[in-house]
Amino acid sequence: MDDSRGVRKKMNQKLSLLLNKTVSEVGESCPRATTDIKDNIKNRNWTIKNFGYGPLNPDAPDSGFWDKKAEMWNSDIETVMTARCCNCAAFDQSDKIIDCIIQGINESEAADPWDVQCRANLGYCQLFKFKCAGDRTCDAWLHGGPIQD
Repeated sequence: MDDSRGVRKKMNQKLSLLLNKTVSEVGESCPRATTDIKDNIKNRNWTIKNFGYGPLNPDAPDSGFWDKKAEMWNSDIETVMTARCCNCAAFDQSDKIIDCIIQGINESEAADPWDVQCRANLGYCQLFKFKCAGDRTCDAWLHGGPIQD
């Protein structure tokens, strides 16, 4: 086992203990939430309620959202605003996951799936099992991401 896999395995074990969640290996099939919008929204909404996933619109000022994060992390707003899904260790943007997300968008006439994925900077949250927008964050943010090939 190479050094990075060993570190990742230890991190996954800690996550399992802390959050009662497991980080899964990406197998042959796509994670359900990447192709099933109802499952994705169910998991996303659960994460909003239980782990403060947000803000709703990362491009709009939302001092209330960021004030809560700064208080939780015992830090300042400028610092907590750097902790985004796009740099979280559970944010999966591997080629396989991006292909699954594109497949799940399942649109070819009204919108280009690659354009949608790119604009939203989508990835897959390995902790909470939903498609995640890179500019958002949650209370379980982990330094060291994203997961890429």
